[in-house]
Amino acid sequence: MWYSKLGEIRSLIECPVLLITATANKSARREMQKKFCMKDCHEIVQNPDRENIKLFVHKFKSTVSLCDTFYFLIHLIKQEKELCERFLIFCPSIKTCSELFSALRMELGQLIKHVDMFHSQSPDTIKEKIKEDMRVENGNIRVLVATSAAGMGVNFKAIKYVINYGPPRDMDGFVQQFGRAGRDEGVAMAILLFNGKQCRKLDEDMKTYVLNEETCRREIILSAYKSKPSPNRIPHMCCDICAIKCACKSSDCSDVVHPFFKYKIPIYSSDSDTDFDADDMLDDTEISD
Repeated sequence: MWYSKLGEIRSLIECPVLLITATANKSARREMQKKFCMKDCHEIVQNPDRENIKLFVHKFKSTVSLCDTFYFLIHLIKQEKELCERFLIFCPSIKTCSELFSALRMELGQLIKHVDMFHSQSPDTIKEKIKEDMRVENGNIRVLVATSAAGMGVNFKAIKYVINYGPPRDMDGFVQQFGRAGRDEGVAMAILLFNGKQCRKLDEDMKTYVLNEETCRREIILSAYKSKPSPNRIPHMCCDICAIKCACKSSDCSDVVHPFFKYKIPIYSSDSDTDFDADDMLDDTEISD
Protein backbone atom coordinates (compact mmCIF):
# COMPACT_ATOMS: atom_id res chain seq x y z
CA MET A 1 0.00 0.00 0.00
CA TRP A 2 1.21 3.49 -0.87
CA TYR A 3 0.65 4.87 2.63
CA SER A 4 3.17 2.41 4.06
CA LYS A 5 5.84 4.38 2.18
CA LEU A 6 5.21 7.25 4.61
CA GLY A 7 7.01 5.24 7.27
CA GLU A 8 10.06 5.01 5.05
CA ILE A 9 10.01 8.77 4.55
CA ARG A 10 9.71 9.38 8.29
CA SER A 11 12.72 7.16 8.91
CA LEU A 12 14.72 9.67 6.85
CA ILE A 13 13.00 12.93 7.72
CA GLU A 14 11.79 13.59 11.26
CA CYS A 15 8.33 15.13 11.15
CA PRO A 16 5.16 14.92 13.28
CA VAL A 17 2.33 12.64 12.22
CA LEU A 18 -1.30 12.23 13.23
CA LEU A 19 -2.67 8.75 12.58
CA ILE A 20 -6.46 8.31 12.77
CA THR A 21 -8.12 4.95 12.29
CA ALA A 22 -11.33 3.10 13.01
CA THR A 23 -11.50 0.28 15.58
CA ALA A 24 -7.96 -0.90 16.31
CA ASN A 25 -6.93 -3.27 19.10
CA LYS A 26 -3.53 -3.44 20.79
CA SER A 27 -1.80 -5.59 18.18
CA ALA A 28 -3.21 -3.52 15.31
CA ARG A 29 -2.04 -0.29 16.95
CA ARG A 30 1.45 -1.71 17.49
CA GLU A 31 1.64 -2.75 13.85
CA MET A 32 0.58 0.68 12.62
CA GLN A 33 3.06 2.44 14.89
CA LYS A 34 5.82 0.21 13.58
CA LYS A 35 4.79 0.78 9.97
CA PHE A 36 4.78 4.56 10.38
CA CYS A 37 7.97 4.69 12.49
CA MET A 38 6.09 6.14 15.45
CA LYS A 39 8.01 5.94 18.72
CA ASP A 40 6.78 6.99 22.18
CA CYS A 41 3.58 8.30 20.62
CA HIS A 42 0.52 9.42 22.57
CA GLU A 43 -2.59 7.27 22.08
CA ILE A 44 -6.20 8.42 22.37
CA VAL A 45 -8.49 5.38 22.24
CA GLN A 46 -12.27 5.80 22.27
CA ASN A 47 -14.25 3.29 24.31
CA PRO A 48 -16.10 1.06 21.78
CA ASP A 49 -18.50 -0.36 24.37
CA ARG A 50 -22.07 -1.08 23.24
CA GLU A 51 -23.91 -1.43 26.54
CA ASN A 52 -27.22 -2.42 24.95
CA ILE A 53 -25.77 -5.61 23.43
CA LYS A 54 -25.66 -8.70 25.64
CA LEU A 55 -22.79 -11.04 24.78
CA PHE A 56 -22.85 -14.84 24.60
CA VAL A 57 -20.34 -17.52 23.62
CA HIS A 58 -21.07 -21.19 23.02
CA LYS A 59 -18.79 -24.01 21.90
CA PHE A 60 -20.20 -27.03 20.08
CA LYS A 61 -18.78 -30.22 18.59
CA SER A 62 -17.46 -29.97 15.04
CA THR A 63 -19.54 -33.04 14.12
CA VAL A 64 -22.83 -31.19 14.72
CA SER A 65 -24.57 -30.43 11.42
CA LEU A 66 -25.49 -26.93 10.30
CA CYS A 67 -29.18 -27.80 10.49
CA ASP A 68 -28.80 -28.89 14.11
CA THR A 69 -26.64 -25.88 15.02
CA PHE A 70 -29.24 -23.50 13.60
CA TYR A 71 -32.27 -25.52 14.62
CA PHE A 72 -33.42 -22.62 16.81
CA LEU A 73 -33.41 -20.25 13.84
CA ILE A 74 -35.21 -22.66 11.54
CA HIS A 75 -37.84 -23.07 14.26
CA LEU A 76 -38.25 -19.29 14.66
CA ILE A 77 -38.62 -18.62 10.93
CA LYS A 78 -41.20 -21.37 10.55
CA GLN A 79 -43.09 -20.07 13.57
CA GLU A 80 -42.83 -16.30 13.08
CA LYS A 81 -42.33 -16.03 9.29
CA GLU A 82 -42.22 -12.34 8.24
CA LEU A 83 -42.63 -11.29 11.90
CA CYS A 84 -39.39 -12.99 12.94
CA GLU A 85 -36.87 -10.69 14.59
CA ARG A 86 -34.01 -9.79 12.26
CA PHE A 87 -30.78 -11.84 12.46
CA LEU A 88 -27.41 -11.09 10.88
CA ILE A 89 -25.11 -14.14 10.69
CA PHE A 90 -21.41 -13.60 9.99
CA CYS A 91 -19.44 -16.50 8.51
CA PRO A 92 -15.62 -16.62 8.22
CA SER A 93 -15.59 -17.52 4.50
CA ILE A 94 -17.73 -17.47 1.37
CA LYS A 95 -17.66 -21.28 1.40
CA THR A 96 -19.16 -21.46 4.90
CA CYS A 97 -21.64 -18.72 4.03
CA SER A 98 -22.88 -20.69 1.00
CA GLU A 99 -23.06 -23.95 2.94
CA LEU A 100 -25.17 -22.36 5.69
CA PHE A 101 -27.51 -20.69 3.21
CA SER A 102 -27.96 -24.00 1.37
CA ALA A 103 -28.70 -25.82 4.63
CA LEU A 104 -31.36 -23.26 5.56
CA ARG A 105 -32.90 -23.47 2.09
CA MET A 106 -33.25 -27.24 2.40
CA GLU A 107 -35.06 -26.92 5.73
CA LEU A 108 -37.23 -23.87 5.04
CA GLY A 109 -38.59 -24.52 1.55
CA GLN A 110 -40.65 -21.52 0.41
CA LEU A 111 -39.83 -19.65 3.62
CA ILE A 112 -36.28 -19.20 2.29
CA LYS A 113 -37.70 -15.99 0.81
CA HIS A 114 -37.06 -14.48 4.26
CA VAL A 115 -33.36 -15.43 4.12
CA ASP A 116 -30.64 -14.04 1.87
CA MET A 117 -26.88 -14.18 1.40
CA PHE A 118 -24.35 -11.33 1.09
CA HIS A 119 -20.61 -11.60 0.33
CA SER A 120 -17.97 -9.95 -1.82
CA GLN A 121 -18.71 -12.19 -4.81
CA SER A 122 -22.46 -11.51 -4.79
CA PRO A 123 -23.56 -9.68 -7.97
CA ASP A 124 -23.87 -5.92 -7.49
CA THR A 125 -27.58 -6.06 -8.38
CA ILE A 126 -28.17 -8.60 -5.59
CA LYS A 127 -26.14 -6.55 -3.12
CA GLU A 128 -28.18 -3.41 -3.84
CA LYS A 129 -31.45 -5.32 -3.57
CA ILE A 130 -30.41 -6.68 -0.17
CA LYS A 131 -29.22 -3.29 1.07
CA GLU A 132 -32.51 -1.70 0.03
CA ASP A 133 -34.54 -4.34 1.88
CA MET A 134 -32.33 -4.16 4.98
CA ARG A 135 -32.76 -0.37 5.18
CA VAL A 136 -36.41 -0.97 6.08
CA GLU A 137 -37.21 -2.22 9.58
CA ASN A 138 -40.02 -4.52 8.42
CA GLY A 139 -38.26 -5.64 5.24
CA ASN A 140 -38.82 -9.08 3.76
CA ILE A 141 -35.35 -10.34 4.74
CA ARG A 142 -35.40 -11.54 8.35
CA VAL A 143 -32.11 -13.47 8.28
CA LEU A 144 -29.04 -12.37 6.36
CA VAL A 145 -26.13 -14.81 6.06
CA ALA A 146 -22.99 -12.84 5.26
CA THR A 147 -19.23 -12.50 5.39
CA SER A 148 -17.33 -9.47 6.64
CA ALA A 149 -18.35 -7.76 3.39
CA ALA A 150 -21.55 -6.84 5.24
CA GLY A 151 -19.68 -5.40 8.21
CA MET A 152 -18.63 -2.01 6.87
CA GLY A 153 -20.29 0.78 4.91
CA VAL A 154 -23.82 -0.60 5.12
CA ASN A 155 -26.96 0.62 6.86
CA PHE A 156 -28.97 -2.33 8.12
CA LYS A 157 -32.02 -1.54 10.24
CA ALA A 158 -33.58 -3.43 13.16
CA ILE A 159 -30.81 -5.98 13.68
CA LYS A 160 -31.65 -7.44 17.07
CA TYR A 161 -29.40 -10.50 16.89
CA VAL A 162 -25.90 -10.93 15.48
CA ILE A 163 -24.46 -14.43 15.25
CA ASN A 164 -20.80 -15.10 14.56
CA TYR A 165 -20.57 -18.64 13.21
CA GLY A 166 -16.90 -19.07 13.97
CA PRO A 167 -14.68 -16.34 15.47
CA PRO A 168 -13.25 -13.58 13.28
CA ARG A 169 -9.46 -13.58 13.07
CA ASP A 170 -9.06 -10.46 15.22
CA MET A 171 -10.90 -8.45 17.83
CA ASP A 172 -11.39 -5.46 15.52
CA GLY A 173 -13.41 -7.54 13.07
CA PHE A 174 -15.45 -9.03 15.91
CA VAL A 175 -16.30 -5.63 17.43
CA GLN A 176 -17.31 -4.23 14.04
CA GLN A 177 -19.49 -7.23 13.27
CA PHE A 178 -21.44 -7.69 16.50
CA GLY A 179 -21.74 -3.90 16.66
CA ARG A 180 -24.26 -4.15 13.81
CA ALA A 181 -26.83 -5.18 16.42
CA GLY A 182 -28.91 -2.72 18.42
CA ARG A 183 -28.26 0.38 16.35
CA ASP A 184 -31.68 1.61 17.48
CA GLU A 185 -30.31 1.51 21.08
CA GLY A 186 -32.81 -1.17 22.02
CA VAL A 187 -31.81 -4.40 23.77
CA ALA A 188 -29.84 -6.61 21.37
CA MET A 189 -27.83 -9.81 21.63
CA ALA A 190 -24.65 -11.15 20.03
CA ILE A 191 -23.56 -14.76 20.21
CA LEU A 192 -20.33 -16.38 19.06
CA LEU A 193 -20.86 -20.02 18.08
CA PHE A 194 -17.70 -21.99 17.43
CA ASN A 195 -15.96 -25.34 17.43
CA GLY A 196 -12.31 -26.11 18.01
CA LYS A 197 -11.54 -26.42 14.31
CA GLN A 198 -12.55 -22.80 13.74
CA CYS A 199 -10.04 -21.36 16.21
CA ARG A 200 -6.80 -21.48 14.27
CA LYS A 201 -5.02 -18.30 13.16
CA LEU A 202 -6.71 -16.07 15.74
CA ASP A 203 -4.84 -13.12 17.25
CA GLU A 204 -4.14 -13.12 20.99
CA ASP A 205 -7.08 -10.88 21.95
CA MET A 206 -9.52 -13.09 20.08
CA LYS A 207 -8.03 -16.28 21.53
CA THR A 208 -8.43 -14.87 25.03
CA TYR A 209 -12.06 -14.01 24.35
CA VAL A 210 -12.90 -17.41 22.87
CA LEU A 211 -11.22 -19.45 25.63
CA ASN A 212 -12.50 -17.36 28.54
CA GLU A 213 -15.00 -19.00 30.88
CA GLU A 214 -14.82 -16.84 34.01
CA THR A 215 -14.16 -13.15 33.26
CA CYS A 216 -16.80 -10.71 32.05
CA ARG A 217 -16.77 -10.89 28.26
CA ARG A 218 -17.18 -7.13 27.97
CA GLU A 219 -14.10 -6.59 30.13
CA ILE A 220 -12.02 -8.76 27.82
CA ILE A 221 -13.18 -6.94 24.71
CA LEU A 222 -12.62 -3.49 26.16
CA SER A 223 -9.20 -4.35 27.58
CA ALA A 224 -7.98 -4.55 23.98
CA TYR A 225 -8.88 -0.87 23.64
CA LYS A 226 -7.55 0.45 26.94
CA SER A 227 -11.13 0.75 28.18
CA LYS A 228 -13.34 -0.64 30.90
CA PRO A 229 -17.08 -1.33 31.09
CA SER A 230 -19.32 0.89 33.14
CA PRO A 231 -19.24 -0.01 36.85
CA ASN A 232 -23.00 0.60 36.89
CA ARG A 233 -23.84 -1.96 34.23
CA ILE A 234 -26.62 -4.45 35.01
CA PRO A 235 -24.97 -7.89 35.26
CA HIS A 236 -27.76 -9.90 33.64
CA MET A 237 -27.75 -7.49 30.68
CA CYS A 238 -23.96 -7.61 30.23
CA CYS A 239 -22.98 -11.13 29.17
CA ASP A 240 -23.74 -14.78 29.86
CA ILE A 241 -20.97 -15.00 32.48
CA CYS A 242 -22.14 -11.94 34.41
CA ALA A 243 -25.74 -13.16 34.17
CA ILE A 244 -24.83 -16.33 36.10
CA LYS A 245 -23.37 -14.18 38.89
CA CYS A 246 -26.23 -11.65 38.89
CA ALA A 247 -28.10 -11.41 42.19
CA CYS A 248 -30.40 -8.49 41.46
CA LYS A 249 -33.57 -10.65 41.72
CA SER A 250 -35.44 -8.39 39.29
CA SER A 251 -38.39 -9.87 37.39
CA ASP A 252 -36.49 -9.98 34.08
CA CYS A 253 -33.16 -11.19 35.49
CA SER A 254 -33.47 -14.66 33.96
CA ASP A 255 -35.51 -13.64 30.92
CA VAL A 256 -32.79 -11.99 28.81
CA VAL A 257 -31.74 -15.17 27.01
CA HIS A 258 -30.63 -15.65 23.43
CA PRO A 259 -33.09 -17.71 21.31
CA PHE A 260 -30.31 -20.22 20.70
CA PHE A 261 -30.64 -21.41 24.30
CA LYS A 262 -34.44 -21.45 24.24
CA TYR A 263 -34.70 -23.90 21.36
CA LYS A 264 -31.35 -25.72 21.35
CA ILE A 265 -31.10 -29.49 21.23
CA PRO A 266 -28.89 -31.56 23.61
CA ILE A 267 -26.06 -32.38 21.15
CA TYR A 268 -24.95 -28.73 21.01
CA SER A 269 -22.68 -28.69 24.04
CA SER A 270 -18.98 -29.55 23.88
CA ASP A 271 -16.30 -29.42 26.54
CA SER A 272 -13.58 -30.50 24.15
CA ASP A 273 -13.08 -30.78 20.42
CA THR A 274 -9.77 -32.32 19.52
CA ASP A 275 -10.69 -34.19 16.34
CA PHE A 276 -8.81 -31.78 14.10
CA ASP A 277 -8.60 -32.46 10.38
CA ALA A 278 -6.29 -30.64 7.97
CA ASP A 279 -9.18 -30.21 5.54
CA ASP A 280 -10.98 -28.07 8.11
CA MET A 281 -8.16 -25.54 8.45
CA LEU A 282 -9.16 -22.22 6.92
CA ASP A 283 -6.52 -20.84 4.63
CA ASP A 284 -6.13 -17.17 3.75
CA THR A 285 -8.34 -17.40 0.66
CA GLU A 286 -11.18 -19.05 2.52
CA ILE A 287 -11.15 -16.42 5.25
CA SER A 288 -11.50 -13.57 2.76
CA ASP A 289 -14.94 -12.13 2.29
